[in-house]
Amino acid sequence: MLFQPLGRCDTLLYRWLENKTDGIMPLHIIQDPLQDVPKTLQNIQISDLTQKSDCVGKYVKGKVVFKGPLVSREDRLSYILKTVIKEDSPQQSTVSNNTSISVMLFGGLAKDFSHHANQGDTVVLSSFSVSPSPTFKKDGLHPCNLHLEDAKGCVYVSAASAPAEKKSGANTTPKYTYVSLSELQHGSVVNVYAVVTFFKLPYPTRGTDYCSTMKLTDQSGAKVGCNIFCAKQDNHPKIFKTGDIIRLHRMKVQIHGGGMTLVTSWGWSAVTFDGTVGTPVVPRTTSKAFHFSEEDRRMVTELREWAASTSDPPSEPSVPLSAVAPRQFFNLTCQLLAKATMDSACTLLKVWDGSRCGYPLLTVPVEEGTLEGGSPTVTEGQNLIANVLAYDNHVEAAQALKPGDFLCIYNLHAVANPVTSELSFHLHGGTSYGRGIHVLPPDNRDVSQLKSKLQVCAEQMEDDMDLDDISWLTQLNSNSEGVEETSSVRLCTHSLPQVSLAQAKSSAAPPQFVHVRAQLNSYQPHRLYQCLKLLCPQCKAIEEVPDADSLTERFEEAAKGGGPCRVPWAVTVITDADIATGRKIALHACSPEGPTDERPRIVFVQGATFDQMCRLTSEHEYMVPVRSSRGRIALLDSMVPFLLRGHKRFYGCKQCSKRKLVKPPVETLEVWNERNISEALGVQLMQYVVMMKLQLDDGTDTLDTLLFDGSEDFFGVSADSIAHNQEAQDSVQQTMDILLPPDNSTSPRPWLDLCLCLYAVEENGENQVRWQIVNTHTKNHPEAP
Repeated sequence: MLFQPLGRCDTLLYRWLENKTDGIMPLHIIQDPLQDVPKTLQNIQISDLTQKSDCVGKYVKGKVVFKGPLVSREDRLSYILKTVIKEDSPQQSTVSNNTSISVMLFGGLAKDFSHHANQGDTVVLSSFSVSPSPTFKKDGLHPCNLHLEDAKGCVYVSAASAPAEKKSGANTTPKYTYVSLSELQHGSVVNVYAVVTFFKLPYPTRGTDYCSTMKLTDQSGAKVGCNIFCAKQDNHPKIFKTGDIIRLHRMKVQIHGGGMTLVTSWGWSAVTFDGTVGTPVVPRTTSKAFHFSEEDRRMVTELREWAASTSDPPSEPSVPLSAVAPRQFFNLTCQLLAKATMDSACTLLKVWDGSRCGYPLLTVPVEEGTLEGGSPTVTEGQNLIANVLAYDNHVEAAQALKPGDFLCIYNLHAVANPVTSELSFHLHGGTSYGRGIHVLPPDNRDVSQLKSKLQVCAEQMEDDMDLDDISWLTQLNSNSEGVEETSSVRLCTHSLPQVSLAQAKSSAAPPQFVHVRAQLNSYQPHRLYQCLKLLCPQCKAIEEVPDADSLTERFEEAAKGGGPCRVPWAVTVITDADIATGRKIALHACSPEGPTDERPRIVFVQGATFDQMCRLTSEHEYMVPVRSSRGRIALLDSMVPFLLRGHKRFYGCKQCSKRKLVKPPVETLEVWNERNISEALGVQLMQYVVMMKLQLDDGTDTLDTLLFDGSEDFFGVSADSIAHNQEAQDSVQQTMDILLPPDNSTSPRPWLDLCLCLYAVEENGENQVRWQIVNTHTKNHPEAP
């Protein structure tokens, strides 16, 4: 059906519109493949197909026995999918597999088939071409393939009778099953989650292995032992303090000393987590690959909360030097300043933690030339530097340490001189009570807190330091932070000192800008597509970007309203879109000024679903979805893109737009772009923006920040590219995975040098201070277009 166009319209324009309607609805969902297929089609058996077969007006019918994945082609705008169908009841028995044939689907048809067809469904195919199969000798299928192109092929799908829930239920079984500690049985091999209530660092056995010992508990209240045997010391579980969470796989249950004990068996593995409530759930493991899911995250969180709620929580915090008393055994988190070998059974460690001991500290004399490292002369007599003597089996570990390392020394003994009352600290031989030395990784939360204390201490002594002290301390810090290269760079020209997050939050009159160094603790929303928003540059309104489901629903509602309209200023072509419902699609193309062009620059589409609209834009023409309103066409509501071009979608502001469609002056546009078209249609064009909430952590405190105005600098890609370009989306995702590694990654969280800008928001009638990340660019992220 063709509405009468204006006199100057050429038939070429009509033919182009008519061709655009081919294949608009290539896939149909039907109930009965015998009754719902057009009667004009004739069946041809799959076994009778050859390359010379006349397939015009014919169809084949079969059951889907294989459905391959949907593959995006190089241009990322079209797809390909392979499926295999088999005749249900072939007319004659054959010894070959000629009743099963491979089918190649292309473009939007492949995408629709991927979404709507499943293995076991019955399908009817028409308007296909036959070509030789290059793999028939290998797969034993029909020697021909069927090809269905997006613009010509047609598929009818009849769903199998089996309920969909049974099909998908097979994948819901957890990968691993975990056993409560109260249900352990002798001789069984189990997987467990538990809280560490005691541990010993790995120590050499009489054989070739190292052994680490733990005591574990869980919500059942059961307490069991655990012995880890492994030849490499570095492959033992990374436990830093009691209260840490451990996950153990393939552990054998044995009875030892009257109680249950877990012992490593073949293929064992361990992953540990910080047991502090509220900290990120970051796995610690030396495994290159391991399984970690949301169920694992939930179990870690529940164990943390349970352990924190018990009357005797297992975690034993380190004791600072300022709180140490004579004869006390304690754990000390500190930084190594210097070391010296006293004899074959003793090594001296000079350490500090930024606090002053309440008792005088013993000075241990060292032979000249034996001290590796040093200490600021200004610290002498200030009870800042503790002398730790490591004995016997701890000498090897102590000698391997480097000045600048951050340590946790377990079961350290404060020994007072009986004459002078000066304190020295002894790490006695043996492994009783978990005695030992552990080098802490740079991303450890205790290290972050210790660095902040040391920085404050150094600043307080700065006025009394000589140049040698300042140079030595600077070199020490650079050595200890050598592995902590930051993953961002500030783009601003501000000359500001770096402050801690605690200082930024506690400032009574915070400045407009601050410089901080921190790690990413978490970010929201976690699904990056939800970070995209729509911003009106005029009224500053911010809206969510509609997802595909809501767009599908709104287009379907608009398609129901009335039939095709007569548009006097356009050439109109009408085609059947849905045979079952009688729905039609109308394409209205503006009559061009001057010589007629074969291809119109803009087409108004009425009655199309969202999938059909996306299919129509494959050639990058401007497409405007419209509906019927009182016999005239009108734009859809503001939650639907008013303009589509290829895979790009453009939205208008509801408040600032003055939509008009009497006769839009688009045909007179000299420059064709979305901005000029939106002005011609009376629509205020909205911009894509990125908005994220990032929680920062530097060990002194956490700070919630907004990433909004500076998001394009931060990621190095525009919001428009993120909205429409898969490579840009992948670049953003990979950047976030670098800044906050996934749960199954052993990569540390990098440090970020950030510029924060202060802004105020009104909440409950009061102005609240908020921070936003600006003038910051992430380094080493993947290149994006």
